[in-house]
Amino acid sequence: MPGAGVLFVIGADDGIYRYDGSSGQLALVWRASTFDRVSAAGVYAAGRHGGLTLLRWDGATANVACGQGFDHLSVTGACVSQMADGIFVQLPGEARPRLVLPADWGGASPVWSPDGERLLLVRVIAARPGPGEDPGLSALWVLERDGRTRELYRPSSRGVLTAPQWSPDGRFALVRQYTSTSASFAADGVGSSLLLIEVTTGHVVDLGVVLSTPQWGPRGQLAYVSGGGRMTWENKRLIVRAADGRERIAQPPTDQPRVALAPAWDTARGRLAWVSGPEVPGSGNGDGYVDGTGAGERVVVVEDGGNRSEVRCAAGRVAEGMRWSADGEALLLLCRNPGRDPYPLEVWLYQLGSGTSAPLITGLVSDPQARGFGFYGAQPSLFSIVAWSRAAN
Repeated sequence: MPGAGVLFVIGADDGIYRYDGSSGQLALVWRASTFDRVSAAGVYAAGRHGGLTLLRWDGATANVACGQGFDHLSVTGACVSQMADGIFVQLPGEARPRLVLPADWGGASPVWSPDGERLLLVRVIAARPGPGEDPGLSALWVLERDGRTRELYRPSSRGVLTAPQWSPDGRFALVRQYTSTSASFAADGVGSSLLLIEVTTGHVVDLGVVLSTPQWGPRGQLAYVSGGGRMTWENKRLIVRAADGRERIAQPPTDQPRVALAPAWDTARGRLAWVSGPEVPGSGNGDGYVDGTGAGERVVVVEDGGNRSEVRCAAGRVAEGMRWSADGEALLLLCRNPGRDPYPLEVWLYQLGSGTSAPLITGLVSDPQARGFGFYGAQPSLFSIVAWSRAAN
């Protein structure tokens, strides 16, 4: 499939495989890493124990780490590393990383702003003493280019902040807050909330329980799935927040109760797509989820202005995710082969012009107990397990 471009896929063995659409070759190229950022050059792979490697689309690799810790590289080439001795930064032209925040400052999870000028990071104020005890206290800070630090947000009493994220225009920050002392409860959304914070003013909007990763749109929109509980066939609503703060619930073209999952934006034309499936509250086992019926009968909904259409996975598969190519001409689909196959997930390419699709990669792992995602587990994300050259170029 030459039109597929190049994909890097995290496999069932924790390896990263490169799929070359021009040849169809699938080759192991890296291991034990997650995708940090995708660029026109390739994808940055963050090592599970530290380090940062650029996996180029052409198959070459390059070590781009700036220390011995957990690194993140900005669009300008600035590197930040969280190490045991503190937070280190190495700007373009500098020979070595330099300490900007000592270890006793408590900095964690630093991430560059879109322009590479500032760092968003979490500061640990009071560490959690132990499992099932006080959740501890942390705050969200900004480190300016000139070295000044500024606190953006701190919980009123106790609470842990994790996974800070910038908006593409640098106006807002997203961060998750947990006040529950139980990791299991937090996984269901108990004591969990997603906060939207204006960086200039510090104004905070609590978006409520949002278990999956929100997606920013090309015009400052934010799409996020609201609702707690690990069952993906109940209590999941897709909220679209406009740049001016107005919100609406995205609905498919049907009057039947539906859940909405895994939003993805078309940066070329502003279209929004998501996975839609029947809502089956209180069913426990998902009313046929594994078999692709009932709660498992899932399709992709594409919203284009006031028009909505459906895209289905071929050959009896059901949809679990999608993402757009940069030109808006193709969709990458995450399809699931119904049944109790322990490797039911597949990546397909869908061409919007012709309405045709073809499989690229099959045999991706699922949850070993449920034999499929969605049952007491997280919804799979193409943004987490696949990097796609056609989405970056």
